[in-house]
Amino acid sequence: MNRMLLARRFAGFTFVPLIGTLAPLLLLPVAARVGGLDGWYSLAVGQSVGTFGSIAITYGWNVLGPALIAKSKDECVRRSLWVESLGERLLISCAVVPVATCLSWSLGAEEYRLFTVAMAVAFCLNGLTPNWYFIGAGEPRGMAVYDMIPRLVATLLAALLVFLTQSLWSYPLLWILSSIAGPLAIQYKFGWPPLFRGRSISDIREGLRKRLGVASIDALGGVYVSAPVPLAGATGSTSVAGSIASSDKLYRFGLIAVTTLGNTLQAWTLDPHADSPRRRQVAAIFAHCALGLLGLLALGLVGEFGTALLFGDEVKAASSTMWFYGVAFFAVSVSTPLIRNLLIPSLKTRFVLAGTAIGALVGVIAMFTLGRTFGANGVAAGFMLSEVMLVVVILPPALQHLSRIPRFSAGVKQ
Repeated sequence: MNRMLLARRFAGFTFVPLIGTLAPLLLLPVAARVGGLDGWYSLAVGQSVGTFGSIAITYGWNVLGPALIAKSKDECVRRSLWVESLGERLLISCAVVPVATCLSWSLGAEEYRLFTVAMAVAFCLNGLTPNWYFIGAGEPRGMAVYDMIPRLVATLLAALLVFLTQSLWSYPLLWILSSIAGPLAIQYKFGWPPLFRGRSISDIREGLRKRLGVASIDALGGVYVSAPVPLAGATGSTSVAGSIASSDKLYRFGLIAVTTLGNTLQAWTLDPHADSPRRRQVAAIFAHCALGLLGLLALGLVGEFGTALLFGDEVKAASSTMWFYGVAFFAVSVSTPLIRNLLIPSLKTRFVLAGTAIGALVGVIAMFTLGRTFGANGVAAGFMLSEVMLVVVILPPALQHLSRIPRFSAGVKQ
């Protein structure tokens, strides 16, 4: 892959997610002020529960899928992977959505329980996203057409309707429509390939079994990724949960930079025809470390002001809370190339699973216990620990595998 193509891909993978990320900045500030403290908390709880549900529904395809697509140049193979993934995810959603419905109902503020359920269902359907396919294929245009544009239209329209009606309901309803538009459009593009023809129950079960390791990693990671807002509500007041919700939102806006960099570099790093595979891996790691440090400083220094500006003084985050989220940002950025470019492609998923399990166990316990004593700062500190523990566990095996990658491909003059 030449430098011009890499630069073009970087621009595409930067622009497309950036537009999709900035669009909610037009909606969430309006929603925070229209819904008040209870509405903002319920919105955040529904998103958190739905986010965990979407992670369960993707069943590891967002991690393993891009690598499978990137390593295959056969369009028929790529299409069969898409069909297989969509069928699996639809089946899993039938089990996940009812669970998310019950959980979000129990956690939502009393007057917003039905709305909380709607938000959870809407964000569960994020698990049907086709983005992983286009990331592996190195086609940011596909991400724009089949995912970003439908969500952008839904977000802008929801912002207008929330403002005009002073009701939050248009947000989950339009988000549900945007979530199913992309997969339907791809099915149409591919000629409506049948999802289960030629696949027996044993074939489906075998496919699920093969991806169980990666799916378990994702699910365990989803536990602590989605836990801060619900645990803040369970251990403290609604105001504490509202503050954590604002911290969490700003943090996740920042994570789009990590996702963008990871998406841009993955196909380049894993290119089987690369002349110097180890150098590309090292370059990706250093790029993510630099981004992580930049994000840490940005969240710590301007995070409190940013949440006040975006979501209002009533639910703004404390500066100390944002420093904890800043360290978590650094840890996520560092772990991204280690997992996506080294451990997962080399099938060393047991290390990622162990790190994620330890991070989830330590993080959730810390969020609960520290949250009861120190409020929002305790929850944020526990969340930070979960991400740091993951890095501590996966770093040694990742670096060991990196040392075994050849400096030059076979046939390249050294």
